[in-house]
Amino acid sequence: MTIALEEALKLLLEGAKVSLELSLLSIFLGMIIGLLIAIMEVYGGKVLRYIAMGYENAIRGIPLLVIYFILYYSIPSITGFSMDPFTTAIVGLGIRSSAYQSQIFRGAIQAVEEGQIEAALSLGMSKWQVIRHIILPQALRIALPGWMNEYTIVLKDTSIAIAIGVVELTRQARYLVSYYLRPFLYYGMAALIYLVIVLSIGYLAGYLGKKYQIIGLGGGVTRA
Repeated sequence: MTIALEEALKLLLEGAKVSLELSLLSIFLGMIIGLLIAIMEVYGGKVLRYIAMGYENAIRGIPLLVIYFILYYSIPSITGFSMDPFTTAIVGLGIRSSAYQSQIFRGAIQAVEEGQIEAALSLGMSKWQVIRHIILPQALRIALPGWMNEYTIVLKDTSIAIAIGVVELTRQARYLVSYYLRPFLYYGMAALIYLVIVLSIGYLAGYLGKKYQIIGLGGGVTRA
């Protein structure tokens, strides 16, 4: 059996679209949770700080595949509540990424000059107003390079969603290989698509990093 390269490419690009959708939704879910964890670590009391640190260490210590299986198989068997594979992948990948994004945002928040915070407080601003209007706008700019790097990792990690049935880029490549028995060609095409996307993101990250750079301050922490 054979298939035209145009048809194979069409299937792979459909899978790439799903991978991009999954990665974007996951990175923003992780951003919301990660920012909250970072704020708890920097500005929370002792109890909140320990909760945030415990969450971060626990999530980073669990493989993404295990998180997927817990969400997709274990929780439904106990609670009766289940999610479709795509939603499960978003939640699992978002939770996993949040533990790394919290490090990025924590480093960025701590990079904001203390003098600005003291000046804002002396003007009568509340702690939340200082965080919202002084710290976060600068911290998000500082964190941008590290955050974009995290996005490329999240994008590549979408391939693991194949384990719970998400039809993303890797799943489409596997489908083509199983039917047409040309692994080098179809996995190679999938790898090339991943590479083009990642390099494009890297270029965009460099451009945005220079555009929004705060002179004298670097980017946040990146995932090791």
